[in-house]
Amino acid sequence: MHVLMVAMVLSAGPLEPKAGTYVFEGGAGTLVLGKGTFSIEVVGANAHTCQLSGAWKGASGLANDEGEKCELQFAVKDDEVTVTSTGEACRSYCGARASFDGRYLTPKKGCAVPEVKKTRAAFKTAYDKKQYAEAIALLKPLLETCVPVLDRFDVMWIRNDLAITQHKAGDDAACLATLEPLAEYRDAPANEPIGYEPSYEELFARIAKATRTNAKLCGFVAKK
Repeated sequence: MHVLMVAMVLSAGPLEPKAGTYVFEGGAGTLVLGKGTFSIEVVGANAHTCQLSGAWKGASGLANDEGEKCELQFAVKDDEVTVTSTGEACRSYCGARASFDGRYLTPKKGCAVPEVKKTRAAFKTAYDKKQYAEAIALLKPLLETCVPVLDRFDVMWIRNDLAITQHKAGDDAACLATLEPLAEYRDAPANEPIGYEPSYEELFARIAKATRTNAKLCGFVAKK
């Protein structure tokens, strides 16, 4: 009996992922597994992208755009799928600073894009009404739970929104703690580019300016 069970385990192939939409770790893209077809879209550094689609079965996928064959393997662990590509042709589906290999996660409750948008809208309503405790209670869970599937720029703006709300609520210590992961932007000279990604230079500048302003309001003193 035990021998038979071991043999069955050894002969079993890789786990097949469930159909659905998975979010690239860091919120920079998606893997959509449909009925026999898949698609991947990822935005990498400096706005370089990856786009590919094709057929999948079991734990394997194949993209074949005008003879550029890219083979994929889907490794399943809990509610996430790790994508690994094989062959030089796979690079043809991406810009120079983008890659689609990596972990794709199932968003936790409240962390899917529509849910995050709804929460941020509710936060703004509470903030505008000066209901700061309620606004904090709405936004804080996004940073506690959703960061793995949030776009990096969304995370930066959420941190700034939460920090200024904590300041309005009279908790400058919490404000500074919320902004600490953005120390690179807080401490960047106002007249120098930051981020080293020309496509996002203006966005990085706006984030840095907001972070410096909010940190100063919360009592931050730059070291000389």
